[in-house]
Amino acid sequence: MNVKSAFLNKDLDNEIFMKIPPNAEGKHGEVWLLYKALYGLKQASREWYLKLKSQLEGLGFKRSNTDYGVFTKNVKRRLLVITIYVDDFLLFSSSIEDIKTVKSDLKMYFDMKDLDEAKWILQMKIERSERGTGSSKLLINQEQYIDMILERYGMSNCNPVRTSMANNTHLLVLSEAKIDVTKYQRCIRSLMYLMVCT
Repeated sequence: MNVKSAFLNKDLDNEIFMKIPPNAEGKHGEVWLLYKALYGLKQASREWYLKLKSQLEGLGFKRSNTDYGVFTKNVKRRLLVITIYVDDFLLFSSSIEDIKTVKSDLKMYFDMKDLDEAKWILQMKIERSERGTGSSKLLINQEQYIDMILERYGMSNCNPVRTSMANNTHLLVLSEAKIDVTKYQRCIRSLMYLMVCT
């Protein structure tokens, strides 16, 4: 599920003023008092999370102590799990009826889009093994994301090797970087995202 305009759901608890945006009507030197959190506002993510946490706890969910983006609830000895990434939700349960109930409960509080059965989330492909065999499996992979990274950094035709560097290689000490440091940092960030997700 996806919450539409998630950050606009929370009323602000403190006074925040903003300059009038360009091309908006207003007197010179005038500022606006915000009543709702806006995208780009430093407090917006925190305010949205506090609102969401409060609503989920009101529905009987408990936040995980190890990952604050995971909420769980037991319904008649069945576990129901909601994982959250900003405004995207994944719901897990052995009972489709429990999921339908939670979806309708959430829609009472937030304007949400039901994306049906999850096939993609956060650059991860979700596949299910055959149903009706008694035991089903969820498989996740980031093959498409990996291909995109390889293409972006000019490595799409590279050959796999066991190590990334030959043994006994001696590196020279350089007085300054001979590569674009920003590009290198972006590449490392992309690899770290792979490591964390799958």
